[in-house]
Parts: sequence; structure tokens; C-alpha cells
Amino acid sequence: MYGSDCHIMMAAAAPPNGSKAVTLLLRLCTFGLALASAVVMATASDCTIYDADGTAATTVTFKNYPPFVYLVACNITAAILEMAAIYVYLQLVNKGENEEAAPVLPGVVLVVVDVAVQVLLYSSSGAVFAAVTAYGAQIRACAGAAGHFCEQVHRAKLVGLGASFAAGLAAVTKDVPLPFNVWPVTPHD
Repeated sequence: MYGSDCHIMMAAAAPPNGSKAVTLLLRLCTFGLALASAVVMATASDCTIYDADGTAATTVTFKNYPPFVYLVACNITAAILEMAAIYVYLQLVNKGENEEAAPVLPGVVLVVVDVAVQVLLYSSSGAVFAAVTAYGAQIRACAGAAGHFCEQVHRAKLVGLGASFAAGLAAVTKDVPLPFNVWPVTPHD
């Protein structure tokens, strides 16, 4: 009466795909944070520093500090490389499970791009942290100015550091199996 003749065939349980989703999310965060850090630093508004007698001594922008220019260049480059890494990663995820053996060259490219992104982001973050320490008095002199140069420098510094951490975590999580599923599991997933 309750359908004892009816048997539902269940597919073999697919391995969890949590690391794929987390890696993709971290890669997108890396891209967004690196781009945001570059934009915030590049749009750091002019700051005019006045002498004691009230005359304008100098006007500074992020271009007056080589580490800030380095941050903008490195973070834009890292954002472009991260977009390429996302494309390669998605190709590997989609093709790697549908074929018997995943292609080797895209995997090598992904590792090289991951390392390049981390080098760019960590070195630019380190340069900006050192610059903020070295040029601290000059940057703090702009803290009360209308351009908010000091605040933008600190925001760009922290957002760039967040991009660095996201890049490092993305490189690690792609190789760590996480025991949960995020999107619908298909027999091929």
C-alpha cells in the first residue's frame, strides 16, 4: 500500500564543493579590495600644507609619495591578474572534474598568478605601511585639511592589507577540502 515496489535510485554522493565556493569568493574579494584600494589612493585629494604665517607652503597628492604610487600600480596590476586567475580557476573547476585528468598548464598558470598577486599586494602594503611611518608627520599635517588626504591614505592602506589577506587565503583554500556544499550538487560535481 505504501509503495514497497517503488525504489528510488540515489546517485553516489558527490564530494563536498565548499572549498571551490570559498576560493571563488576570496578571489572575488581580492579583486574588489585591490581595485578599491587603488581607487581610494589614486583619488586621495590634494592637501595644502601652510606655513606658520598662513601662506601655502606646498600642495601634496598621492603622487608625491613613491610608495603610494607603487600601491596604485601594484593593486591595479594585481586586480587584473586576479581576474585572469578567476577565469583560469573557473576553467579548471569546470573541466577538471568532467575529464579524467585535469590539464596541467592552467594549473601551473594559476599557481604563478597566485604568487604574483600575493607578491604585488604584500609588497605594496608593506611599502605603504613603511611610508606612513616614515612620512607620518607630513601625512598627519593633512589630517585637518578639506581634502581628507590622511583618511584616504589610511583607508587605502587597510583595504590593501585586506586584499593581501584575501589573496593568501584564496591560494590556501583551493587545496583544502571543506566539508560542505554551497551550490546544488549534480552527479558531475
